[in-house]
Amino acid sequence: MSHSRPFNALWRLLVTGLCFAGFAIGGGLLSAIILPAVALLPGTRQARRNRVRRTLGAGYGLLIRILCITRTMTLQVSGIERLRAHPRSLILANHPTLIDVVVLLWLYPEACCVVKSTLWQNPFYWGIVRLTGYVNNGVPESLIKDCTARLNEGESLLVFPEGTRTRPGKPMHFVRGAAYVAMAASRPIMPVIITCDPPTLTKGAPWYHIPPRAFCMTVTVLEPLTIESLVAQPESTPIGARRLTCALENFFKNELISHQPTALTGTTN
Repeated sequence: MSHSRPFNALWRLLVTGLCFAGFAIGGGLLSAIILPAVALLPGTRQARRNRVRRTLGAGYGLLIRILCITRTMTLQVSGIERLRAHPRSLILANHPTLIDVVVLLWLYPEACCVVKSTLWQNPFYWGIVRLTGYVNNGVPESLIKDCTARLNEGESLLVFPEGTRTRPGKPMHFVRGAAYVAMAASRPIMPVIITCDPPTLTKGAPWYHIPPRAFCMTVTVLEPLTIESLVAQPESTPIGARRLTCALENFFKNELISHQPTALTGTTN
C-alpha cells in the first residue's frame, strides 16, 4: 500500500493537469466554434441562451465524469430537484473550491451566473460569458440592476455571496451584493451548501497542490428561504442590506457546520 500511495498521487496530479489543459483548450473551442454555431440556431434570445448554457453544461459534465471515473474526485448531490421546482429564484452558494461552479452549472445549466470581470477579457472564455448571457461583476454601478433584470425576465440567478473563493482557515465573509439583489427582486432564495474534503483548488492555491487523497464534494440544495424568514421587518436600505447579509452569512455558517463530512449521517445521490 505504501508503494501505491505515491503512484496514486502522481496519477491524480496527471489527471488534474490534463483536466486543466482540457478546460482551457475546450473553453477556447467552445468560445470560438461550438457555442457560436449553437447560438445561430433559430429561437428567441432566451431560447438561444439556454441552448448555449446546456451545451456548456454538457462540456462541464464531461469534465466532472472524467474526474470521477479516474477516482480523482467523488460527488454527492442532494436536493437538486428543488432548483427546477423553483425557477426564477436567487441561488446562493458558498464557494470553497474552483470546481464548485463547474459542478453547479453542470447540474443546473439554465441558471444565469454572475462571473468575474477578468473572464470577459480572457481569450479562452470571452465567448462563453457573452453567448451565455452571464452577468459581468466588473461594473458595480449596474450590477444590481442587471441581476434584478435577469430575475424579472424569468431566469434563475446563481450568485456566490462571498464574491470569491473561501480562504482555508479563514471565516466566511459575505459582501452585500446578494442582499441588495434579494431585496430588489423579491424572489425565493435557494441556499446551496457545498463542502470539499480534503480542500483542493482553494483561493491562492496552485492547481498542482493536490490533496493527499481523492477529494469528495457534496452539493446540498436546501428548501427555499424568504427575506422575512431571515430578518424581522426587512427594509430596502443600506442598513437593511447589512442586516440581511449578516443573517445570510450566519445561516450558511450554521448549515456548513451540520453538513461537514464528519457530521453527515447520509447523503442522497
